[in-house]
Amino acid sequence: MATAKTATPGPKPDFLVVEDHLKCQTNEGEKSLDLRIPLERIELFMNLEELKIPQSKMPRFIIDNILWPEDKATIEGMRDGAKALKILVRYSEVLGERMGAEMGESKGSTVSSESTVEPSATTSDTDSE
Repeated sequence: MATAKTATPGPKPDFLVVEDHLKCQTNEGEKSLDLRIPLERIELFMNLEELKIPQSKMPRFIIDNILWPEDKATIEGMRDGAKALKILVRYSEVLGERMGAEMGESKGSTVSSESTVEPSATTSDTDSE
């Protein structure tokens, strides 16, 4: 009689967007940050470059001005400040991607995975079979 083997699920990714939340795996358990922010905060987030906030002050600015109070408490309550900083960086990236997608913008500002040394292979010049 054969026994069925059950697959052991792999580790959860460090960051995962589930609906409107960024799920973050930490040594302190899973943290969840709400990506739904009101228009006023979206506008503030979109104008970060114009505000000329130094990079070293950006995490505090995001915590105090963009996050919901409960998410602020989550981040500030973490014992691992380095992981909290990584979460804030990823939150900013995801929020920017989400806003770009919702506003119909292209993602041209993201880093390209294509090499700039050699031309990319294209499918438009290949023969159809």
